Amino acid sequence: MFVCGFSKSIRKAIMTLDQFRKSKGYSHKQLAKFLGITGVSPEGSVCRWSTGERIPRKKTINLIKDKTDGKVKAADFYG
Repeated sequence: MFVCGFSKSIRKAIMTLDQFRKSKGYSHKQLAKFLGITGVSPEGSVCRWSTGERIPRKKTINLIKDKTDGKVKAADFYG
């Protein structure tokens, strides 16, 4: 697999939201709490974002990027 301009260490640092969740051992509910997601069904929202069923709003994508120390980026939601 060829990835233009990325070193192996950078490629390892980038991951999907679901990969991040699993690496931390979080449930969808725990990830929602970690991210500070609120509402009627925060774990449902996180689940849909993790599976690619939905894409979070830009503000939420920026929050996810910040909370995951840049491991999950906006591009990871547009596969």
